[in-house]
Amino acid sequence: MITSLQDWTVYLRDSSAGISIPLIITGAGLMFFGWRLWKLCVVLSFAIIGMYVANYYINPNKDQMIYIYMIGGIVGGIMFWPAKHAIAILGGLIGAIIVMSSISNLGFSGSMLWSIGGVALTCGTAYAFLNRQHVVIMVTSFLGAVLVISGITALVLTSPAWLDFFGEVAAYKGIVVPFVLLVPTTMSCFYQLAEIKRLRIEL
Repeated sequence: MITSLQDWTVYLRDSSAGISIPLIITGAGLMFFGWRLWKLCVVLSFAIIGMYVANYYINPNKDQMIYIYMIGGIVGGIMFWPAKHAIAILGGLIGAIIVMSSISNLGFSGSMLWSIGGVALTCGTAYAFLNRQHVVIMVTSFLGAVLVISGITALVLTSPAWLDFFGEVAAYKGIVVPFVLLVPTTMSCFYQLAEIKRLRIEL
């Protein structure tokens, strides 16, 4: 089960270069047309969250992974119908994760960390509920950027020279990873906003 950035990088490294093509195509699709597929993104996001939480509490062996996938599928499926409200919760969760990850690097921990995370979750959910269209664009842009960067990473990791390079970059992942994701995410946000404005569509 992939539970961290390091696990995901190892998975990409051990996968064949062929995985890069579907990752890049899917990611580009979300970056350019994510606002059309936002319900699917909500379902997949909650499915991943469900799998992650189930894996954390169950800690299954390889033979029990089917139960983790089933839980993820059930959680994602449940969120399809109330998707308009689920996107608000998803926005709050993403905001809380970003805030908690940032302040944990500053030395916050324990009840203080969780208290700040709770406030961030509440504020993020409220903002996402009032600004659903913007949150849809930000979420789909971010997910698309993650997939595109993952696909490119899987491709370049097939080269021994690039392996050494990524090994050096890993030491600065707290700075490099956010920056690498921020650029395509921002570009995608502006593009999707322009498309929605041009077509005069309300999500």
